[in-house]
Amino acid sequence: MHYWELFTLWPNVKAATKVDSEEMKKIIQTLGLQKKRAMMIQRFSQEYLGEEWTHVTQLHGVGKYAADAYAIFCTGKWEQVRPTDHMLKY
Repeated sequence: MHYWELFTLWPNVKAATKVDSEEMKKIIQTLGLQKKRAMMIQRFSQEYLGEEWTHVTQLHGVGKYAADAYAIFCTGKWEQVRPTDHMLKY
């Protein structure tokens, strides 16, 4: 399975919160750490739907790379970001 196929199974955050975690583990098994990743995806999705967060780094599993990518591609604040990842720099 390719990562883009996940989006056909769970097209939005709400769908990701409702999927059976065992089903998700089976699908992402080839990535490794499927138990941890399935829990992370579902926790992140639940937190994302909540209204308590004000910055993406407050969401579970979001580190510097994800925060930089969010700022660059989602908020359009690319000139304010100093990424360390070579592809984000590009």
